[in-house]
Formats: sequence, C-alpha cells, structure tokens
Amino acid sequence: MAPQLCLGTAQFGLPYGITNKAGQVAESEVRRILAVAAQHGIEMFDTAQAYGSAESVLGQCSPPPLRRRLISKLPAQADPDVWEQSFQASLIRLQTDRLDGFLLHRSADLLGPQADRLLDWLESLGDRGLVQRLGVSIYDASELEGLPLDRLQLVQLPLSLYDQRLLQDGTVDQLKSAGLAVHARSLLLQGLLLKPADQWPLFLSPGFREHHRQLMLHLTERGLSLLHAALALARSCDGLEAVLVGVLSAEELSELLATWNAMDAFAIGPVAAWAWDNRQDLDPRCWPLR
Repeated sequence: MAPQLCLGTAQFGLPYGITNKAGQVAESEVRRILAVAAQHGIEMFDTAQAYGSAESVLGQCSPPPLRRRLISKLPAQADPDVWEQSFQASLIRLQTDRLDGFLLHRSADLLGPQADRLLDWLESLGDRGLVQRLGVSIYDASELEGLPLDRLQLVQLPLSLYDQRLLQDGTVDQLKSAGLAVHARSLLLQGLLLKPADQWPLFLSPGFREHHRQLMLHLTERGLSLLHAALALARSCDGLEAVLVGVLSAEELSELLATWNAMDAFAIGPVAAWAWDNRQDLDPRCWPLR
C-alpha cells in the first residue's frame, strides 16, 4: 500500500530550500495550496516551532472544511521551563486543541540530563489528550541508539531516490516491525531532484552532478520526468506511513498529485541503482549557509 502524502510547511514560514528562488510563500498562495490539498484529501501537515511563522500561517489559512492531522516539533535544547508554554503557543498558532504528532527536532535531547523529565512531560501531553503520537526527527540511524523507542510512536527520517541509506540498512523495516510509524522527508532533496544538474549549486560534487545527468538521460529514454523519478522510491515503499512534500505554489502541488496518483512507480527500473553514498552531498547540515 502506498504511503500517504503529508504536506510540509517550512516554506510557509521561511524562504526554505536550497533551490528556492521565490522566498517564503505568500499567505494568498498558501490558501490556494491548502485548497488544492483539501480537494485531494490531503489531511496530514508537518510543521515546527522552528519554521518561522509556519504554524501561524497554517492555522490562519486552513479552509474550515479541511480535516487536519497536524504534526509539529519541539526545538532542539528547548528550555525545560518553557516546554509547556511553547507547546500551548503552538496549539494557539495552529488554531487546534490537539496534535496528531509531536516530535523532538533533536533526538539526542532524549539522552541528555533532562531526558527523564522531558519524556515524562511528553507523555503527559498524551495523557491529557493533547497529542496522539510522540516521536523524533533524525538524520542518521545512529541517532536512534539508546532511545526509548518503546515509548515512542513516530520517527521522521530522510529518504530520497539518491539518499536510500535508511532503507538499505534496514532502519525503515526495523522501525515498522517495532510498531512505529515512519514518515519520510527530503523526498525532493530540497528541490535538487527536480532541477537539471547545470542548475545545481556549485558546492555539490562533480560526481554527484554526473550521477544526476545520467538519471536525466535514463528518464529521457523512457519519456519520464524528474518528478516521476523523485516520487518513485516512496510511491513503492510499503514501509512508510507518510511522505512529506513541500511546494511553493498550488500549481506545483497539483502537478505533484497528478504524477503521484497516475504514476508507475517501477517504470524507471530498479531504484536502488540510483542511490548515492556521499553524505556531504546528501545531508543539508553539510551544505554551506545560504
């Protein structure tokens, strides 16, 4: 069964994305994007306290009929004295009384000196009916080591046609087998997968650029688009509950949905052949600041 689409909202509150030349999405366009989401039954939305004004924009712009399953995140190293206050502020900004998911932006916070206190407070949110599921956002499998996974329900991780590390090393299957929901982000690699290699930032390696050129040639021979390739891995992955996608316009979301709903996920051939293993190219934390 194909995963659900979850609409990422970082662009609603920040000029997010290495290929984003348009800046933060205007509220008028956010309303158009959310209207398209409502028409197509998208009900899951991912945001965070660290995404600028994204929570407020999402709360203000959501059309009344839109059924929302909201996921937000606690910033890394948040002051214990403001955990509750910041969480309640998120509910107010999102104009909701509960979240489907609440994640830690830095999983290591569950291993630090405040770990027990933090986990107890997080579980109190569930006890009070304010949060359905608790979880963490990670970059690498090593970040799961030592975590109390038996007390968590959701893990968000990076996955794309080029970044298949956590699929190939068994992390996705292990989490699913343990009963945790897995949400994949960075599916479009901040838009890089949708751009020709000659439009990529210069800091990416020559080998990675050539790898992308080979993909483009491969797709041209089959009459397929870069968007089709970017979606193919996740569309065929039954280990995922949801896949996060971010867009800058209603037209982008409409195109993405049309491709997602009509595509043959296996038309590009074996997706494992397109994995790239250079972390410096794949991990945004290694990229220079814009």
